[in-house]
Amino acid sequence: MLQIIGGGLLLGSFSYFGHYLAGLEGRRVRQMEGFLLLVRHVRTGIVCFAEPMEEIYRRFENEALETCGFLPALREGGFASALHVCRDRLYIGAEEGRALAAFAREVGKSYSREQAAVCDYTIGELEAALRRHQEEAPRRARAARSLAVCGGLALLILLL
Repeated sequence: MLQIIGGGLLLGSFSYFGHYLAGLEGRRVRQMEGFLLLVRHVRTGIVCFAEPMEEIYRRFENEALETCGFLPALREGGFASALHVCRDRLYIGAEEGRALAAFAREVGKSYSREQAAVCDYTIGELEAALRRHQEEAPRRARAARSLAVCGGLALLILLL
């Protein structure tokens, strides 16, 4: 009887772990959408309204970036600082990280025409990455759930 309960708990915990990993894929997509919206918001603030960066950052809202702490860090220390402070809580890939780091180095440090070009380049990179992540997310989520359950079953068989 105890073996059945233990096996059920083991499979349940591995199933929960697979569900958690699948949720990370959804968070990754929502953060990528948030970054894309942020860069578009920055471009609009620079080109259309010639606002200072602090005001642009203050007016932007996004739940995914707020939850991970990026927006509070952004408002406090700027884009580069926020990327550095929140790097462990951001679910972005290396390619997107490089595009955002290049954006952080350039934004707010030149004429509006050059900043608009940097925004346009970053928007293009983020849109391509977002499309790729949206296409891959369901497959990766299914794979994470399946591997977690299979790993739990394999461990259960080893323990019996």
